[in-house]
Amino acid sequence: MTTQPGTESLEIERKYEIAVGAPLPSAEEFAAAGFAADAPETFELVARYYDTPDEDLARAGIAVRVREGGTDAGWHVKRREPGGVREQHWPLETQLPAGLLAELAARIGVAAGSVRPRAELLTERTVVVLRDVQGRALIELADDRVRATDLADGVRRAWREWEAELLPGGVEPHLDALDPVLRAAGASPSASPAKIARATGKLVQIARAKQADAAVIAALVELDADDQAAARTLDS
Repeated sequence: MTTQPGTESLEIERKYEIAVGAPLPSAEEFAAAGFAADAPETFELVARYYDTPDEDLARAGIAVRVREGGTDAGWHVKRREPGGVREQHWPLETQLPAGLLAELAARIGVAAGSVRPRAELLTERTVVVLRDVQGRALIELADDRVRATDLADGVRRAWREWEAELLPGGVEPHLDALDPVLRAAGASPSASPAKIARATGKLVQIARAKQADAAVIAALVELDADDQAAARTLDS
């Protein structure tokens, strides 16, 4: 069992809602914004998210998952910071790494010993890497088609989203330059802070805790209903 601290990185990304049938922008549309687009690659991802029975991790703003498939398979701990999402990563293994458990114990105490699977997500991810004219990788654009099961109540949800994440060669203005390209393709900024919150139907609860106005809460109620309807359609 891995006892070492996880490798650490800061994720800076923007999430977007996108219709199921909308195509990704073309290479020409990316080029008009100053990006050279690599050929898309598609991965099948299986992720299980964890929490305690009392949802201590969710209250602490921490997400824990194990993911198979793609380029970053393994165990992850994520927590939101003002500048982005701080992520720690451990290699893939069958049990929670000891280093991960130690990290959780430092944050939520003895409750760390009761973490268990909370949601399962099956994702078809298509990735396009966007580069500058010198060939430096700037942004990874992920087109995610997600099917989620809330393991607490069995409710299933499905949705599609785009995530634009800065790579080591990128800076915030690159995301600013990409934004109008994605919006022109039909995307709009996502109200979901994390997949686990959406998978477990917590978006409305989070918004109410932040004292969001009635229009925002109504939109999130509708979003969750749409996600559940989408899952029923896929299951039929």
